[in-house]
Amino acid sequence: MKPINVVIIENENISRIGAAAILSETGAIQVCGVAKYGKQGIEIVDKEKPDIVIINIDLPDIDGIDVISTIKSKHASIRIVVMTANSSRDTINAAVSNGADCYYCKNSLREEVGERFIEAVMAAYNNESWIDPTINRILIDSLRSNDTPDRNALDLLSDFSNKEITVLQLAAGGMKNNEIANVMYVSEGTVRSYLHNSFIKLGVKDRLNAIREAIRLGILSFTDMKIEEVTQETHTRVKNNQNSQKDTTKTSNKGYKGWVA
Repeated sequence: MKPINVVIIENENISRIGAAAILSETGAIQVCGVAKYGKQGIEIVDKEKPDIVIINIDLPDIDGIDVISTIKSKHASIRIVVMTANSSRDTINAAVSNGADCYYCKNSLREEVGERFIEAVMAAYNNESWIDPTINRILIDSLRSNDTPDRNALDLLSDFSNKEITVLQLAAGGMKNNEIANVMYVSEGTVRSYLHNSFIKLGVKDRLNAIREAIRLGILSFTDMKIEEVTQETHTRVKNNQNSQKDTTKTSNKGYKGWVA
């Protein structure tokens, strides 16, 4: 099996060394380059063309957000995992908007550090989005503060099929493609097709931004971010009243570790 190639751009020596050690111990991930500075990191990425880049936002020479944007503009297929202690709302939004696929917070509990870090990296490799559960509330508050739609959500909703909305809800609740496929009794390819159609209708390029936009427009609710079951009533319920979702019973996902969209 081909190893997953990773470049780490991290200015803190302890974090850089620790991250490399954790990844190497998996046996499936190969650290093909490390950098302390943003400019150096971009040069290494250009040379190595890794599968994943792990980057700290607070770099000494270049803003990490600019590094993310530069890497994504030159290498669109490379996945970006943010690894930082910076959990401000503006920083999270900027990172995601500029191409970050997963957001790992270095302030995690010691016993969860390795597990969550690997979870974030593997989610990125599997083309999924992952937000550290310690900062989910910050992201939710951000979405809530920008909940005035600039488009007619009801008209947009009419473009979605029941199954497309169901897939979005399950993705928002933390399910991966194969899990969604099992719940809906369809193939993973069908799930990907539903998601792709939703991206086009929402005017986004990835799952995380699709969920953000769907919540902002009222197509999804905040409670959809942790669910196990979705009913076909959702399409009608949201169309009739975007702000009232109290009548639908949902159960929490007990296996939830982060927002994997």
